[in-house]
Amino acid sequence: MDQKEEIEQLKSELLQLNQQLKTQHQTIQDLYRRLMQLSKGVDPLAPPPPAPGASLFSGSYENFIGLRLIHLVGIVVLVIGLSIGVKYAIDRDLISEGMRIGLAYGAGVALFVLSVRLRGQYEAFSAILFSGAMASVYFTTYGAYVYYAMIPFAMAFVLMIAFTVFTVYQALSYNRKEIALLGLVGAYAIPFLISKNTDQPALFFLYITLINTAVVFLVIKRGWRLVGAAAQHITWLLFLGWASMQYTEKHQWVGLIFLVAFFALFTFNALASSIFRKEPIREDDRWHLLLNNIAVYLGAVLIMAPGFESDAIASVTLVVSLVMAAEAYALHFLWNEAKTRNSVALLALVLFVIFIAFQWEGLTVTLLWLLTAVLLFAYGIYWKSVWGRMVAVGLMGLTLLKLVAFDSLTFTTVQKVISYLVLGVLLLVVSYFYQKFRTKLFQQNDNP
Repeated sequence: MDQKEEIEQLKSELLQLNQQLKTQHQTIQDLYRRLMQLSKGVDPLAPPPPAPGASLFSGSYENFIGLRLIHLVGIVVLVIGLSIGVKYAIDRDLISEGMRIGLAYGAGVALFVLSVRLRGQYEAFSAILFSGAMASVYFTTYGAYVYYAMIPFAMAFVLMIAFTVFTVYQALSYNRKEIALLGLVGAYAIPFLISKNTDQPALFFLYITLINTAVVFLVIKRGWRLVGAAAQHITWLLFLGWASMQYTEKHQWVGLIFLVAFFALFTFNALASSIFRKEPIREDDRWHLLLNNIAVYLGAVLIMAPGFESDAIASVTLVVSLVMAAEAYALHFLWNEAKTRNSVALLALVLFVIFIAFQWEGLTVTLLWLLTAVLLFAYGIYWKSVWGRMVAVGLMGLTLLKLVAFDSLTFTTVQKVISYLVLGVLLLVVSYFYQKFRTKLFQQNDNP
């Protein structure tokens, strides 16, 4: 064999090996897609393995941008463009009401049909198109009832339920959380792109509650915590925005009903994995629970004390504090999860301290704060709780700060004497307990 023949043979072998590599890579991608469909544990947004010889850049950054980011941004921009286009047509009276609704529905149907046609080859892209389709039909149905009264309430509500059930079914079928994020959670903001919704708060919050129920179902079914967290944050932002800017007294019962509904729904959402999967409460679940509790307190103040009168704020604060205390009690006996229980209990205590500050004034507040600190310290000693003792000491420090920074400017001489004597004696007593029982306190296994 001469040199020329050997070169030709090597070229032929290289071509064959290259073709085999391409075939094997295609097989790997097909197997990965099938595994992604069948396995709940696979991240549906993770890109398939890169082709042989692909650079690190093309396998990470470019894949992220090209396969995960562009279509997400694109469908959001498209849906926003549709909603702004509808608003522009409304403002300029360019087309009839029926035509506006018809075109909006048509856009949703077109996206849906395209998603069906592309699902076989481009499942991730198909899921995004489907999400945009559902967001479009959601806001179109909402607008058809609220703004034009083209369909009765019963029909609008039935359609919303049907869309929600279908979206949940497809999210489970695709096994992709972006459908829930864009198709369900993304539908919250659409009505705000078209109207201020000042006249229909009950319908709007019912609309949100319906979607939130579907979101919580998906969290339970698939464990998609990100979807539940997004729903919680957006819902409370919308509710608190309405309560602070558009709320009127005639809507008080509407506000209270949905305040309680959202609180219960998102408390359940934060604990869903622990309830149904017997998993420990994670750090992010704990934060979602605390943020949910803070949001319900702010919402209750905005609705029940819109004028920010001290008596009204005190009443609201006491009620919410008791609810938080009951929640901490339930966390202790149902889950025995110390960090979450202590976090919620601390929030309940902070609210109780705020209640005292709004309900009374002057020397009474100082003495009641000190009494609360004494009870907490006694709790910490009896139940061997570091948490209880440290919170009690912290409250004593807060009382001292209040006494020096504020009360000294307003108290009479007698009130100052009483306050400083009581606080001084109390601090010395606490110090005595630490000295006397330091062996037991610092060498025993205290409860957290």
